[in-house]
Amino acid sequence: MRRRFPDRSSRSRFPRAAWLLACAIALTPVALACGSDETSPPEPAATPEAPGEPAAQPAPGQSAAPGDAVASEGVIPEGYPSDVPVYPGATPGASMTMHGLGVFATFESNDPLDKIQSHYRGELGKNGWSVLDSADGSGLDATKGSRSVQVRLRKNEEGHSEIAISFSEG
Repeated sequence: MRRRFPDRSSRSRFPRAAWLLACAIALTPVALACGSDETSPPEPAATPEAPGEPAAQPAPGQSAAPGDAVASEGVIPEGYPSDVPVYPGATPGASMTMHGLGVFATFESNDPLDKIQSHYRGELGKNGWSVLDSADGSGLDATKGSRSVQVRLRKNEEGHSEIAISFSEG
């Protein structure tokens, strides 16, 4: 049976968790910069939770407050835009949705990086996105109106292709 999180000892220069954290941190300023100028009513004071208790979740039928983050693993995250493709056959990994701000999702594939990049360039273009190669050469940057998406690609320690997608609305 394949282990989902193999031991990543010192042989890894940049472990997956650090890479995911770096991508999530990179998404946050972009997402925050895309906020509106509207003021919202103050939120009620948070009730402290007892140690070991899970954080309070919105009641069924209610959505999370803007800026609330929801992390998941192994699924396409809530709020993933329908006009941003999921690479065919890719396995969903870690993801985070920041309600009202954006989505960060990772995927894994056995295909070569250049094939994945070519797929995203073509499919994003077909869906009306203006696509450019990223400045650092690690993927693509695309815009569509006030929306933006970044696709970043790299090989992981096992030789699989990792796809990181950051999406924000502005």
